[in-house]
Amino acid sequence: MALKLGLLVLLGLLWSVRLSAIKAAGLAGIPVHVLVVVAAFGIAAFYSIRAVWSRDWPPIDRGVLGFYALSGTLGFLAPFALESAVAPNLPVFLFVVIIATMPIVTLGISILIGIERLRALPILAVMLGFVGAIAILWDTGRADLSGQSNAEWVAAGFGVPMLYAINTVFVAARWPSRAGPVHVAHAQALIVAATVLVGSSASGAITDWRLAGLDLPALGLIVLGEGLALLVYLRIARDYGATYVSLANYVSMIFAAMLGAVWFGDRLTPLSICAAIVIVVAVALYQRYGQKAYVDREPVELAIRLPK
Repeated sequence: MALKLGLLVLLGLLWSVRLSAIKAAGLAGIPVHVLVVVAAFGIAAFYSIRAVWSRDWPPIDRGVLGFYALSGTLGFLAPFALESAVAPNLPVFLFVVIIATMPIVTLGISILIGIERLRALPILAVMLGFVGAIAILWDTGRADLSGQSNAEWVAAGFGVPMLYAINTVFVAARWPSRAGPVHVAHAQALIVAATVLVGSSASGAITDWRLAGLDLPALGLIVLGEGLALLVYLRIARDYGATYVSLANYVSMIFAAMLGAVWFGDRLTPLSICAAIVIVVAVALYQRYGQKAYVDREPVELAIRLPK
């Protein structure tokens, strides 16, 4: 039980560190697409060095290749592409609120496909966490609703948490028995790095990579935070289920508010403290009753046909 909670708290902390580092890099003038490239190559290099040192590479066969490809696409490539298109067309606060619905969407999908049973207390826990997260966003973000938006962009915005939720459920339900979290993280990093290299070369954005030198400490934190967060995320999803790991989104709000107050001088009022308590209660409630609603399933491998 302690390990389960500790991993969730660690994941929330890592996500908040990554977000704070992204904000710092953005303030230094580094474009988002450059951050993505650096993070992808940094994580791929880290896991590749580890694989060479330990002689432990991801298993490659038709039972796991589909899992690597789909989880990398659903968990990074597709949501990032959609996020890049939607974010400039929505107010920042509204878009972050939409992203915060990811645990709700994850729980809904898990219930619909039969991974979790319909129980009142787990649903209450997820909704309480959402209320706490929105309260922190409202308090620390000053509820900036400036900017134009329409129903089409709002609807498209909900596609981002939908993709993340689908990937989380997919990872939890279809985990291949022969691969460990390190193997999956390594394979995903290689796929993402190769894809962003091709995309940057095709779009001409590869010339912007020189801007990465504007804030090297922030880039280092992004690579470290994202690389470790990916590993912890995969471990929790495999061992404890999709909805539970999605609650780290709420936990990260607490750490993000604390880091924002210390690092960027953001506002931190009693409302944020009360909201943090609500999130803690929500996580504790789900940890106690949510697992009882989880349906244990044997690992199912996704096979694809390979050319002979």
